Amino acid sequence: MKVVEYPLVNEKLYLHQLKNGMLVKILPRPAYHKVYSNLRVEYGSLDNNFWLSDKKPKKFPAGIAHFLEHKMFDQPTGDAFEQFSHLGADANAFTTYTNTNYLFSSTSQIKENLLALLHFVQQPYFQPTAVENEKKIIGQEIKMYQDDVNWQLYSGVLAGMYPGHPLSDDIAGSLASIQKITATNLLNCYQAFYRPEKMSLLLTGAIDPVEIVNLLETDQNSINRLPGPVGISQDFSAAEGIPAKQFNQTSMPTQRTKAALGLKGLDQVLVNERSGLKYSLALELAFFILFGEISDNYQQLYEKEIIDDSFNFEIQVDRGFHFVVLSSECDDPAAFFTEISNILQHGSQNLEDAVKEFAIAKRDLLGSQIQSLDSLENIISEDQGRLFQQATVLDQIDLLEQLSLADVWQTFQTFWQNCQMSRFQILPKGDI
Repeated sequence: MKVVEYPLVNEKLYLHQLKNGMLVKILPRPAYHKVYSNLRVEYGSLDNNFWLSDKKPKKFPAGIAHFLEHKMFDQPTGDAFEQFSHLGADANAFTTYTNTNYLFSSTSQIKENLLALLHFVQQPYFQPTAVENEKKIIGQEIKMYQDDVNWQLYSGVLAGMYPGHPLSDDIAGSLASIQKITATNLLNCYQAFYRPEKMSLLLTGAIDPVEIVNLLETDQNSINRLPGPVGISQDFSAAEGIPAKQFNQTSMPTQRTKAALGLKGLDQVLVNERSGLKYSLALELAFFILFGEISDNYQQLYEKEIIDDSFNFEIQVDRGFHFVVLSSECDDPAAFFTEISNILQHGSQNLEDAVKEFAIAKRDLLGSQIQSLDSLENIISEDQGRLFQQATVLDQIDLLEQLSLADVWQTFQTFWQNCQMSRFQILPKGDI
């Protein structure tokens, strides 16, 4: 077992790879009564098209990774949620574009809950009748998101940035695509991706790393690297060359217009290296300096009523893609797009001499990250799985401390010179 020390925050992270390939990360927090755990599978909604290691291509309906997450809780003995409830634990799961996560938290019977988590994720039970019934449930979930204006704003700008790319599909799929999902489909995807070598397990709380690793080694000893071809996800870097749509709009029942400006990154980011995380953090600092609430730009945009309190920017750097989205409710979306674009045009020039602003932004972000260590739930949510060389929030803190203004300037410059812009707006119903 490898121990990584983080002197800045006086923490130790324990890393261990089981014989079957599963990566285990343990961050002991003895002062806490609760334990949080997340089992992450490197399989998400983007992985609809993939090759098996036997070179046979496979294509599956949009939304199948999310559908599979739902059906994993079905077990021959009943619902896995009920088992966690009997063991005094709260359980949850969610799917992203690139991974699926299974979580539990509990104050007691930690070992029993951990084994329950591993066993239900490693024992698929897909019954055709249950799969058909699930389509109705997920269909209702899809309809709910279709009525969510904020979700549609986000989905709309993504579709504009990545036309023809799986990012333009909703994580849950569509009402039409989920009708094509079968129990056989689910088993095919499960066998390709739900493999120990594509899983990482993070635990944090009042736990003994040695006890946990010994438990896992014993339990997983019979769960060998699975036979059969491994799923190899399609490399979507080529799809980044599809030009972004410059503008699109729709209307929904909303009081005010919502506008989003998307910036699709085309520069190369090494997400399997720690440098990819450094890139992500530097880009976050750059946009914090340019658009954070304490920035002059934010204050001026707010005073001119071009943005309001809903203004937000989001940065995502992940396997196969990276982008920035800036959004707000506004009365004049054309002015919003123009003003934001102007700030970005002069971004490199403004960042170059932003010594004071950089110090403030770095201190604020570093303080926020360190404070997040007080929450076991935040530690889990900030984990990167196998991404960025198995990075955790502790690595984010270390890299943030090392970042310079020159790093931030260079990262923004590289991103801005190699990105495509897409504008999307949602107008009140009847305004189109």
